[in-house]
Amino acid sequence: MKLKTPYDYAVKARKMGKKTISYSQISTYTNCPHQWKLEKIDKHSRFEPNMFLVFGTAFHETLQFYLDTMYKETAAAADRIDLDKMLKDNMASEYKKRLDETDGKHFSCQEEMSDFYSDGVAILQWFKKKRGAYFSKKYTELVGIEMPIFSEVEYNKNVMFMGFMDLVMKEHDTIKIIDIKTSFMGWKDKKKKKEGNQLRLYKKYFAEQYGTDVKNIEVEYFIVKRKLYENCDFPQKRIQQYRPASGKPSINKVDKLLKEFVENVFNDDGSYNKDGDYPAYKNDCTYCPFKKEHDLCPPKSRILKPC
Repeated sequence: MKLKTPYDYAVKARKMGKKTISYSQISTYTNCPHQWKLEKIDKHSRFEPNMFLVFGTAFHETLQFYLDTMYKETAAAADRIDLDKMLKDNMASEYKKRLDETDGKHFSCQEEMSDFYSDGVAILQWFKKKRGAYFSKKYTELVGIEMPIFSEVEYNKNVMFMGFMDLVMKEHDTIKIIDIKTSFMGWKDKKKKKEGNQLRLYKKYFAEQYGTDVKNIEVEYFIVKRKLYENCDFPQKRIQQYRPASGKPSINKVDKLLKEFVENVFNDDGSYNKDGDYPAYKNDCTYCPFKKEHDLCPPKSRILKPC
């Protein structure tokens, strides 16, 4: 039986007596150690589904299916797929899945779902017309979709780094790891500066796990825009590509964050360090699920994040 999901890998890790970590955990800890502690050590789950998540997952699956067909068969075969219907079905399936997780409590409405669906159709139509500018079969192959990374962290033999790469392409001797992102109107410079570490870690561990020279790996965010500016005087693209720096200095920087995270939150045997210091940072509590739960995170205890 092949391992396919994060749950499968987590089960495997437990059987091996190890903990698993993902980039999202590292990101949460870096942003606010106290939030990470509340979620992982204290087990306070506050996950709430939304249409951004539903649409993102459904769009990923739709675009990945198109590209899988294109590279395994032909571009013509991929173009014959009814992508609009596939997106609609995928959104419905994902919504039902999230609905089951919340005991049938609806978290969206028909109007919102229709809006997201219309945006998705517009993106797919634009992509099919411009597909050749982004994906070509000439000298290029699709290595894998949702390729797993499951690798021991060098800073603690009882901790495994886990991740799934949306698309892995190969052109000549170069490997490209692509992460698909859905966005409202694309990424501005401020957003770009915050991103990149996820793909840098994927690059680091892909090289180790799959025996590839790290110098031959490129990374890219493939960002699709739900909305475009109205009354714009210049042509707008539905797709934005962002290739964050991923050379040795950038890899070393994210590796330092990884090392700090692992050494601070885990004991040598892989158990959580429950007696560690987990300060609450007040720099950005906007999207924190505990911002109003003052019994779990008292406002007076929140401090400025060190520079």
